[in-house]
Amino acid sequence: MEDIDLVEKAERLGRKRAQVFFVLTIVFFAGQGLYFGAPEATRDSPPRIGAWLVLVLLMLVLLATGGFLIRGRAVRELLNDESARANRLAAQAVGFWATILALLAVYVESIFDPVSLNQAVHIVGTIGVGSALLAFATRERRAHRLG
Repeated sequence: MEDIDLVEKAERLGRKRAQVFFVLTIVFFAGQGLYFGAPEATRDSPPRIGAWLVLVLLMLVLLATGGFLIRGRAVRELLNDESARANRLAAQAVGFWATILALLAVYVESIFDPVSLNQAVHIVGTIGVGSALLAFATRERRAHRLG
């Protein structure tokens, strides 16, 4: 009976994880819109850069682990099944390709309009991490809808 409870809990947490990742993606991109909408004089302040770095590192940890590090091992193993691992790997591949394409776009843009190193890193990092988050959230939502 306990195994059934663990499976139900993992299923419920898996659906919740898909929703949380989707909301995190929206919040992440919205925050970047606020960053680039700020006046250039305040944009690169240490607190803003530090907050962005912490947020990006948190998102990377969530993508690498699938989240829910504080749950028990049995629930974590059920959450990180073969499907979830495949979705995470596919999302990381999407993030890689989005990063490369963003890098090329920033390079071409810098030919016409100089871009600072901070701005370039911020743009490329945001697009790479955000696209990986979105890809994982989308794949997980689809898996829980079909499964």
